[in-house]
Amino acid sequence: MKLVKVVVLAAALSLAAAAAPAQYVELDAVLDSLNAELQWDPLTETGILDSAGRRLIFTLGSPWIMADYRLLFRTPGIIRRQGAILFPEDTVRLLSDYLVQPPERGVAPRVAVILIDAGHGGKDPGAIGYLENDKSREMIREKDIVLRVALDLHGRLSRVYPDKKILLTRRDDTYLKLEERTKLANDIALGEHEAIIFVSIHANASFNRKARGYEVWYLPPEYRRDLINPDSLDNENREIAPILNALLEEEYTIESIRLAREIITGFEKTLGTETENRGIKEESWFVVRNAKMPSVLVELGFVTHPEEVAQLADLEYLQKLSEGIYTGIRNFVSMFESTKGFTE
Repeated sequence: MKLVKVVVLAAALSLAAAAAPAQYVELDAVLDSLNAELQWDPLTETGILDSAGRRLIFTLGSPWIMADYRLLFRTPGIIRRQGAILFPEDTVRLLSDYLVQPPERGVAPRVAVILIDAGHGGKDPGAIGYLENDKSREMIREKDIVLRVALDLHGRLSRVYPDKKILLTRRDDTYLKLEERTKLANDIALGEHEAIIFVSIHANASFNRKARGYEVWYLPPEYRRDLINPDSLDNENREIAPILNALLEEEYTIESIRLAREIITGFEKTLGTETENRGIKEESWFVVRNAKMPSVLVELGFVTHPEEVAQLADLEYLQKLSEGIYTGIRNFVSMFESTKGFTE
Protein backbone atom coordinates (compact mmCIF):
# COMPACT_ATOMS: atom_id res chain seq x y z
CA MET A 1 0.00 0.00 0.00
CA LYS A 2 1.14 3.52 -0.70
CA LEU A 3 0.57 4.46 2.93
CA VAL A 4 3.24 2.08 4.23
CA LYS A 5 5.77 3.28 1.69
CA VAL A 6 5.24 6.92 2.65
CA VAL A 7 5.68 6.22 6.36
CA VAL A 8 8.82 4.14 5.94
CA LEU A 9 10.60 6.42 3.52
CA ALA A 10 9.95 9.46 5.65
CA ALA A 11 11.01 7.74 8.84
CA ALA A 12 14.62 7.58 7.80
CA LEU A 13 14.73 11.33 7.30
CA SER A 14 13.69 12.56 10.73
CA LEU A 15 14.95 10.63 13.72
CA ALA A 16 15.32 13.32 16.37
CA ALA A 17 17.26 12.33 19.47
CA ALA A 18 16.48 13.89 22.84
CA ALA A 19 18.72 13.85 25.87
CA ALA A 20 17.44 12.26 29.07
CA PRO A 21 15.22 14.87 30.72
CA ALA A 22 15.50 15.99 34.29
CA GLN A 23 11.76 16.50 34.70
CA TYR A 24 8.41 15.23 33.43
CA VAL A 25 5.17 16.99 32.55
CA GLU A 26 1.74 15.56 33.38
CA LEU A 27 -0.61 14.72 30.52
CA ASP A 28 -3.16 17.50 31.22
CA ALA A 29 -0.40 20.10 31.07
CA VAL A 30 0.90 18.58 27.82
CA LEU A 31 -2.57 18.80 26.26
CA ASP A 32 -2.83 22.45 27.29
CA SER A 33 0.68 23.21 26.04
CA LEU A 34 0.12 21.59 22.65
CA ASN A 35 -3.53 22.68 22.39
CA ALA A 36 -4.33 19.04 21.71
CA GLU A 37 -7.08 16.50 22.34
CA LEU A 38 -6.33 12.90 23.36
CA GLN A 39 -7.66 9.64 21.91
CA TRP A 40 -6.59 6.83 24.26
CA ASP A 41 -6.57 3.04 23.90
CA PRO A 42 -6.16 1.58 27.42
CA LEU A 43 -5.51 -1.94 26.12
CA THR A 44 -2.40 -1.06 24.12
CA GLU A 45 -1.63 2.07 26.20
CA THR A 46 -1.39 4.04 22.98
CA GLY A 47 -2.56 7.61 22.49
CA ILE A 48 -3.13 9.98 19.60
CA LEU A 49 -2.77 13.70 20.20
CA ASP A 50 -4.86 15.78 17.75
CA SER A 51 -3.77 19.38 17.40
CA ALA A 52 -5.39 21.46 14.65
CA GLY A 53 -5.44 18.52 12.28
CA ARG A 54 -1.89 17.40 13.16
CA ARG A 55 -1.43 14.01 14.85
CA LEU A 56 1.13 12.60 17.23
CA ILE A 57 0.99 8.87 18.06
CA PHE A 58 2.75 7.47 21.14
CA THR A 59 2.80 4.31 23.24
CA LEU A 60 3.80 4.21 26.91
CA GLY A 61 7.38 3.06 27.27
CA SER A 62 8.19 3.31 23.55
CA PRO A 63 11.18 5.46 22.51
CA TRP A 64 9.33 6.71 19.41
CA ILE A 65 6.59 9.22 18.64
CA MET A 66 5.15 9.30 15.13
CA ALA A 67 4.12 12.70 13.78
CA ASP A 68 1.59 13.01 10.94
CA TYR A 69 2.41 9.47 9.77
CA ARG A 70 5.64 10.68 8.16
CA LEU A 71 8.10 11.57 10.89
CA LEU A 72 9.55 9.75 13.87
CA PHE A 73 10.83 11.54 16.97
CA ARG A 74 12.96 9.74 19.51
CA THR A 75 12.12 10.23 23.19
CA PRO A 76 13.44 8.80 26.48
CA GLY A 77 9.93 7.43 26.90
CA ILE A 78 6.49 8.49 28.03
CA ILE A 79 5.78 6.78 31.34
CA ARG A 80 3.06 6.12 33.91
CA ARG A 81 3.87 6.96 37.52
CA GLN A 82 1.34 6.59 40.35
CA GLY A 83 -1.45 6.48 37.80
CA ALA A 84 -0.37 9.67 35.99
CA ILE A 85 0.89 9.72 32.38
CA LEU A 86 4.10 11.75 32.20
CA PHE A 87 5.94 13.22 29.21
CA PRO A 88 9.65 14.12 29.33
CA GLU A 89 9.93 17.90 29.43
CA ASP A 90 12.39 17.99 26.52
CA THR A 91 10.01 15.86 24.44
CA VAL A 92 7.16 18.32 25.03
CA ARG A 93 9.38 21.16 23.80
CA LEU A 94 10.36 19.12 20.74
CA LEU A 95 6.73 18.42 19.87
CA SER A 96 5.74 22.02 20.51
CA ASP A 97 8.44 23.24 18.12
CA TYR A 98 7.22 20.79 15.50
CA LEU A 99 3.57 21.81 15.80
CA VAL A 100 4.26 25.53 15.37
CA GLN A 101 5.79 24.80 11.96
CA PRO A 102 3.30 25.09 9.09
CA PRO A 103 2.25 21.69 7.74
CA GLU A 104 3.58 20.62 4.39
CA ARG A 105 1.49 21.80 1.50
CA GLY A 106 0.13 19.23 -0.88
CA VAL A 107 -2.90 17.29 -1.91
CA ALA A 108 -5.46 16.94 0.88
CA PRO A 109 -5.91 13.39 2.19
CA ARG A 110 -8.99 11.66 0.87
CA VAL A 111 -10.83 8.38 0.93
CA ALA A 112 -10.35 7.29 -2.68
CA VAL A 113 -11.90 3.83 -2.52
CA ILE A 114 -14.81 2.29 -0.59
CA LEU A 115 -15.01 -1.49 -0.95
CA ILE A 116 -18.33 -3.11 -0.04
CA ASP A 117 -18.24 -6.83 0.66
CA ALA A 118 -21.53 -8.76 0.47
CA GLY A 119 -20.82 -11.86 2.53
CA HIS A 120 -21.23 -15.45 1.32
CA GLY A 121 -22.77 -16.11 -2.12
CA GLY A 122 -23.08 -18.96 -4.62
CA LYS A 123 -22.76 -22.37 -2.97
CA ASP A 124 -22.43 -20.66 0.43
CA PRO A 125 -25.88 -19.42 1.53
CA GLY A 126 -24.67 -18.11 4.89
CA ALA A 127 -27.16 -18.10 7.74
CA ILE A 128 -30.61 -19.49 6.94
CA GLY A 129 -33.94 -18.53 8.47
CA TYR A 130 -37.57 -19.18 7.62
CA LEU A 131 -40.46 -16.82 7.09
CA GLU A 132 -43.49 -18.79 8.22
CA ASN A 133 -47.23 -18.34 8.32
CA ASP A 134 -50.23 -20.65 8.34
CA LYS A 135 -49.95 -21.39 4.62
CA SER A 136 -46.27 -21.25 3.68
CA ARG A 137 -42.69 -21.55 4.80
CA GLU A 138 -40.17 -19.46 2.85
CA MET A 139 -36.40 -19.86 3.21
CA ILE A 140 -34.54 -16.58 3.84
CA ARG A 141 -30.82 -16.74 3.04
CA GLU A 142 -28.13 -14.43 4.34
CA LYS A 143 -26.39 -14.26 0.96
CA ASP A 144 -29.52 -12.74 -0.65
CA ILE A 145 -30.15 -10.23 2.16
CA VAL A 146 -26.64 -8.84 2.20
CA LEU A 147 -26.39 -8.61 -1.58
CA ARG A 148 -29.55 -6.50 -1.75
CA VAL A 149 -28.18 -4.15 0.92
CA ALA A 150 -24.73 -4.02 -0.71
CA LEU A 151 -26.18 -3.15 -4.14
CA ASP A 152 -28.40 -0.43 -2.67
CA LEU A 153 -25.47 0.96 -0.66
CA HIS A 154 -23.27 0.92 -3.77
CA GLY A 155 -25.85 2.97 -5.64
CA ARG A 156 -26.18 5.54 -2.86
CA LEU A 157 -22.42 6.01 -2.48
CA SER A 158 -21.83 6.11 -6.25
CA ARG A 159 -24.32 8.95 -6.63
CA VAL A 160 -22.86 11.09 -3.83
CA TYR A 161 -19.18 10.29 -4.60
CA PRO A 162 -18.73 10.32 -8.39
CA ASP A 163 -15.02 11.08 -7.84
CA LYS A 164 -14.38 7.97 -5.71
CA LYS A 165 -14.18 4.30 -6.61
CA ILE A 166 -17.13 2.51 -5.03
CA LEU A 167 -16.44 -1.20 -5.48
CA LEU A 168 -18.23 -4.46 -4.70
CA THR A 169 -16.65 -7.83 -4.04
CA ARG A 170 -19.64 -9.39 -5.79
CA ARG A 171 -22.60 -8.07 -7.78
CA ASP A 172 -24.54 -11.32 -8.11
CA ASP A 173 -24.87 -14.77 -6.59
CA THR A 174 -21.16 -15.52 -6.94
CA TYR A 175 -19.09 -17.59 -4.53
CA LEU A 176 -15.88 -15.97 -3.31
CA LYS A 177 -13.42 -17.46 -0.86
CA LEU A 178 -12.58 -15.30 2.15
CA GLU A 179 -9.02 -15.02 0.86
CA GLU A 180 -10.29 -13.64 -2.45
CA ARG A 181 -12.33 -10.94 -0.74
CA THR A 182 -9.43 -9.52 1.26
CA LYS A 183 -7.04 -9.90 -1.68
CA LEU A 184 -9.36 -7.69 -3.72
CA ALA A 185 -9.07 -5.05 -1.01
CA ASN A 186 -5.33 -5.35 -0.44
CA ASP A 187 -4.48 -5.32 -4.16
CA ILE A 188 -6.17 -1.98 -4.89
CA ALA A 189 -3.57 0.58 -5.95
CA LEU A 190 -3.69 3.89 -4.11
CA GLY A 191 -2.02 7.19 -4.87
CA GLU A 192 -0.21 9.32 -2.34
CA HIS A 193 -2.58 10.82 0.26
CA GLU A 194 -5.26 8.29 -0.69
CA ALA A 195 -6.98 5.78 1.56
CA ILE A 196 -9.44 2.89 1.31
CA ILE A 197 -12.07 1.61 3.72
CA PHE A 198 -13.53 -1.91 3.75
CA VAL A 199 -17.09 -2.71 4.87
CA SER A 200 -18.19 -6.36 5.00
CA ILE A 201 -21.96 -6.94 5.31
CA HIS A 202 -23.50 -10.01 6.96
CA ALA A 203 -26.64 -11.28 8.69
CA ASN A 204 -26.65 -13.11 11.99
CA ALA A 205 -28.04 -16.36 13.39
CA SER A 206 -28.35 -17.80 16.88
CA PHE A 207 -29.67 -20.85 18.72
CA ASN A 208 -31.35 -18.30 20.96
CA ARG A 209 -34.45 -17.36 18.96
CA LYS A 210 -34.86 -14.23 21.07
CA ALA A 211 -31.56 -12.74 19.83
CA ARG A 212 -32.15 -9.81 17.50
CA GLY A 213 -30.64 -6.50 16.39
CA TYR A 214 -27.70 -5.02 14.51
CA GLU A 215 -24.06 -4.81 15.57
CA VAL A 216 -20.75 -3.73 14.05
CA TRP A 217 -17.45 -5.53 14.60
CA TYR A 218 -13.86 -4.34 14.33
CA LEU A 219 -10.49 -6.03 14.80
CA PRO A 220 -9.43 -6.23 18.48
CA PRO A 221 -6.41 -4.04 19.29
CA GLU A 222 -4.34 -6.96 20.58
CA TYR A 223 -4.37 -8.58 17.13
CA ARG A 224 -1.46 -7.45 14.98
CA ARG A 225 -1.20 -7.74 11.21
CA ASP A 226 2.07 -7.64 9.27
CA LEU A 227 1.54 -4.26 7.64
CA ILE A 228 5.22 -3.58 7.02
CA ASN A 229 7.63 -6.16 5.62
CA PRO A 230 11.04 -5.70 7.33
CA ASP A 231 12.77 -7.17 4.29
CA SER A 232 11.57 -4.22 2.21
CA LEU A 233 13.49 -1.76 4.42
CA ASP A 234 17.13 -0.77 4.43
CA ASN A 235 19.37 -1.78 7.33
CA GLU A 236 18.91 1.54 9.13
CA ASN A 237 15.12 1.23 9.23
CA ARG A 238 14.74 -2.53 9.58
CA GLU A 239 15.13 -2.47 13.35
CA ILE A 240 12.25 -0.02 13.77
CA ALA A 241 9.84 -1.98 11.52
CA PRO A 242 7.95 -3.46 14.53
CA ILE A 243 7.47 0.05 15.93
CA LEU A 244 6.17 1.38 12.63
CA ASN A 245 3.90 -1.64 12.30
CA ALA A 246 2.45 -1.17 15.80
CA LEU A 247 1.81 2.55 15.30
CA LEU A 248 0.17 1.98 11.93
CA GLU A 249 -1.95 -0.87 13.31
CA GLU A 250 -3.09 1.32 16.19
CA GLU A 251 -4.24 3.97 13.74
CA TYR A 252 -6.18 1.39 11.71
CA THR A 253 -7.84 0.19 14.91
CA ILE A 254 -8.85 3.71 15.96
CA GLU A 255 -10.19 4.54 12.50
CA SER A 256 -12.10 1.23 12.36
CA ILE A 257 -13.72 2.02 15.72
CA ARG A 258 -14.69 5.47 14.46
CA LEU A 259 -16.23 3.95 11.33
CA ALA A 260 -18.10 1.37 13.44
CA ARG A 261 -19.47 4.10 15.71
CA GLU A 262 -20.67 6.18 12.77
CA ILE A 263 -22.48 3.18 11.24
CA ILE A 264 -24.13 2.36 14.58
CA THR A 265 -25.27 6.00 14.83
CA GLY A 266 -26.57 5.77 11.26
CA PHE A 267 -28.63 2.69 12.17
CA GLU A 268 -30.03 4.46 15.23
CA LYS A 269 -31.24 7.32 13.04
CA THR A 270 -32.83 5.19 10.31
CA LEU A 271 -34.21 2.29 12.38
CA GLY A 272 -35.14 3.95 15.66
CA THR A 273 -36.90 1.38 17.86
CA GLU A 274 -37.66 -1.11 15.05
CA THR A 275 -34.95 -3.43 16.37
CA GLU A 276 -32.19 -3.57 18.98
CA ASN A 277 -28.84 -1.83 18.95
CA ARG A 278 -26.32 -4.48 20.03
CA GLY A 279 -23.45 -2.00 19.79
CA ILE A 280 -19.83 -2.21 18.71
CA LYS A 281 -17.89 -5.40 19.27
CA GLU A 282 -14.46 -6.78 18.49
CA GLU A 283 -13.41 -10.07 16.96
CA SER A 284 -10.74 -11.47 14.61
CA TRP A 285 -13.07 -12.25 11.69
CA PHE A 286 -11.03 -13.39 8.70
CA VAL A 287 -12.21 -10.66 6.31
CA VAL A 288 -11.36 -8.01 8.91
CA ARG A 289 -8.06 -9.35 10.22
CA ASN A 290 -6.63 -9.83 6.73
CA ALA A 291 -7.68 -6.48 5.31
CA LYS A 292 -4.72 -4.10 5.65
CA MET A 293 -6.83 -0.99 6.05
CA PRO A 294 -9.56 0.39 8.34
CA SER A 295 -12.29 -2.24 8.12
CA VAL A 296 -15.52 -3.28 9.83
CA LEU A 297 -17.98 -6.17 9.67
CA VAL A 298 -21.67 -5.20 9.86
CA GLU A 299 -24.30 -7.65 11.14
CA LEU A 300 -27.72 -6.50 9.92
CA GLY A 301 -29.90 -8.65 12.15
CA PHE A 302 -30.88 -12.24 13.01
CA VAL A 303 -32.57 -14.48 10.46
CA THR A 304 -33.36 -16.82 13.35
CA HIS A 305 -35.58 -14.30 15.13
CA PRO A 306 -39.23 -14.90 14.10
CA GLU A 307 -40.02 -11.19 13.73
CA GLU A 308 -36.68 -9.90 12.51
CA VAL A 309 -36.50 -12.46 9.71
CA ALA A 310 -39.69 -10.88 8.34
CA GLN A 311 -38.02 -7.49 8.47
CA LEU A 312 -34.94 -8.82 6.68
CA ALA A 313 -37.18 -10.18 3.94
CA ASP A 314 -38.78 -6.75 3.44
CA LEU A 315 -37.16 -4.56 0.76
CA GLU A 316 -38.16 -1.31 2.46
CA TYR A 317 -36.49 -2.40 5.71
CA LEU A 318 -33.33 -3.43 3.84
CA GLN A 319 -33.23 0.04 2.31
CA LYS A 320 -33.30 1.50 5.82
CA LEU A 321 -30.35 -0.70 6.76
CA SER A 322 -28.51 0.48 3.66
CA GLU A 323 -29.28 4.10 4.52
CA GLY A 324 -27.87 3.57 8.02
CA ILE A 325 -24.56 2.23 6.68
CA TYR A 326 -24.50 4.97 4.03
CA THR A 327 -24.99 7.69 6.65
CA GLY A 328 -22.22 6.23 8.80
CA ILE A 329 -19.77 6.05 5.90
CA ARG A 330 -20.57 9.59 4.78
CA ASN A 331 -20.01 10.97 8.27
CA PHE A 332 -16.75 9.03 8.58
CA VAL A 333 -15.47 10.23 5.20
CA SER A 334 -16.36 13.82 6.07
CA MET A 335 -14.45 13.52 9.36
CA PHE A 336 -11.48 11.90 7.69
CA GLU A 337 -11.17 14.38 4.84
CA SER A 338 -11.45 17.38 7.15
CA THR A 339 -8.44 16.19 9.18
CA LYS A 340 -5.03 14.72 8.42
CA GLY A 341 -6.64 11.32 8.22
CA PHE A 342 -4.55 8.18 8.37
CA THR A 343 -2.74 8.39 5.04
CA GLU A 344 -0.18 11.10 5.77
